[in-house]
Amino acid sequence: MEAIIFDMDGVIFDTERLWQMAFLFANEKYGITLTEEDRQNSCGKSELMIRKDLKAQFPMIDIDDYRNCMLNYVNDHIERGEFELNRGFLELMEKLKTAGYKIALATSSQKLRAEKLFKNKNINLYEVFDATVFGEDIGENGKPSPYIFKLAAEKIRCNPKECYVVEDSINGIIAATNGGFVPIMIVDMIEPNNYCRENAYKIITNLKDLIKIVEA
Repeated sequence: MEAIIFDMDGVIFDTERLWQMAFLFANEKYGITLTEEDRQNSCGKSELMIRKDLKAQFPMIDIDDYRNCMLNYVNDHIERGEFELNRGFLELMEKLKTAGYKIALATSSQKLRAEKLFKNKNINLYEVFDATVFGEDIGENGKPSPYIFKLAAEKIRCNPKECYVVEDSINGIIAATNGGFVPIMIVDMIEPNNYCRENAYKIITNLKDLIKIVEA
């Protein structure tokens, strides 16, 4: 293995809880009857994909306002620093660089929000990662399409078979598997289903566990 690609929300930061709170807040405000399962099924998809799906499902509601409400809720909490860097991230990055791994970030989130998250924790993401892919780069080609990971692999010039993908969503594991990558699922708010248990190389509970895999 020569490279590793990271998702961001739920993997590097504990921001999935912010998204859950924003989801509940916006649902109540706009009277949308979506469940937590619906929210989890959308995790990893691009913003364009999510809005397209919701507009088809709720044609009488201004979905752009609904999603903007959620985004503003999350951004407000980020601005106040109400989130944490997941334990073990900095130690993991140090070990990966020492071991000579190529490292990429592949997130469906927008570039500006990602930059704010890392800046809030005094981390220069462009020094940590050799390449980055953001939501603006993928259009409607979000997970479970492997496009986002293939684009990241091209940027770091890595064969997918020699590249781990670290994900917390089922859509992310499907995307990594379909792209020929080696998926590692880190369990945050989404429990692994049978597909994840059958296709993930490892299922872990925190980044400390990933350090053990890298060292081995």
